[in-house]
Amino acid sequence: MQHWGWGEHMSKQESVPNDLNPMLLFFSDEESRVPLVIFAVAMLLVTSRVFYSLNIKDSDVHDEVRFLDEWSITFTEETETSSETILLGDGAEEDVEFTIDLTSFSDGYHIGMVQVKILYTETNQAIGDDPCDSVQASLAQSSYPAQWDYENNTLNDGSASCEEINLLLQTYPGYTGETYSRMAHNEVIALDEWYEEGFGVGVLDVNVRLDVQQSQIPTQDNDNDETIQIDVTVVAFKANAEKQV
Repeated sequence: MQHWGWGEHMSKQESVPNDLNPMLLFFSDEESRVPLVIFAVAMLLVTSRVFYSLNIKDSDVHDEVRFLDEWSITFTEETETSSETILLGDGAEEDVEFTIDLTSFSDGYHIGMVQVKILYTETNQAIGDDPCDSVQASLAQSSYPAQWDYENNTLNDGSASCEEINLLLQTYPGYTGETYSRMAHNEVIALDEWYEEGFGVGVLDVNVRLDVQQSQIPTQDNDNDETIQIDVTVVAFKANAEKQV
């Protein structure tokens, strides 16, 4: 059996608190305690700021949803028309190029659509009624930046009665000129789909073909050509937003 003397017993008891002495000394020493307090305060401030930011962000998200406004979107339009006159013979066709840009329009305008009008009359003024010649016109799909697949386009049409021919090509996506409403946080967002550049700027080809209709009156002179006028009207727009009360 092993016996412990008093001195040995004290030494054994003192060994327990000796293990805690470094920690006790750390907290009892003011020079060691001050940095720890500063660190703890700093961590508390950082943590508080993070939670505050998260709460603010969450509040902003709810505010954004709660404070959406209704905006009325309207359009101001400007137009510019260019004209070309060509002389076509029987069975002939011609591609007429029109260069379209924004130089004729006010700042902030975009090209929304292009309207093409073909005009002609029967030039044979001989005795009796001479039948109108047949004219076909078309806008051939090309690299010209437009909405060629828009369902309301009129890319080709014709006439055999001397009536005007009207073609239509939408250039800016979704543009019809009609007023509509949408929900948005502010005016900039309400108009965000109407800021894109480049649509409608380029060279547009208009193809025209003539087929002369011969007179059924044997004694009447027949014409072999026709003068045709092509009017290209460019419709430019600027979008406006008004908050609804």
